[in-house]
Amino acid sequence: MATAMPVGRRERVTQWWGLRTRPERVAIEFAGAALALVLLWLVALDPLQRDGDRLSRRLADQRSALVEAHRQADEIAGLARSAPAARTGDARAAIEAALARNNLKPTGGAIERVDDNHWHLGFDGVAFDSLTALLEGLQRDAGLRAVEASATARVEPGQVRADVTLTR
Repeated sequence: MATAMPVGRRERVTQWWGLRTRPERVAIEFAGAALALVLLWLVALDPLQRDGDRLSRRLADQRSALVEAHRQADEIAGLARSAPAARTGDARAAIEAALARNNLKPTGGAIERVDDNHWHLGFDGVAFDSLTALLEGLQRDAGLRAVEASATARVEPGQVRADVTLTR
């Protein structure tokens, strides 16, 4: 009685290949090569081409952003060159003159010096329009600008309680 030995996968493939005729083998080899080329294209070449196209578009976008950044830097440099010189002078006198021009009096009539470059004004009740006119005039005429401001509405229409810190 003959017993069949289990045949391994390699032996089965070799036996199957051996049973094919020469034209069948050539056709199978050709199909395998075509399949390998398709897989190579799908796995490697096509993604590389798409990435190259995507990177080319990003490069163009980044170059235009760089041109815009250079333009803005030149504009900023021009603004810095044409900026008015820092005003020196008595800031307290400028604040008092602006308050007098706008007929305003701070709470307690005091202009508090916070430190060398900062002054504080407080108003219990002031027209909001007058406050903005004061701040605009101080900015324009004396180079003083508000670095901190708080305004709280009062019951009277258009009136606010305000605290303003100014600096040069």
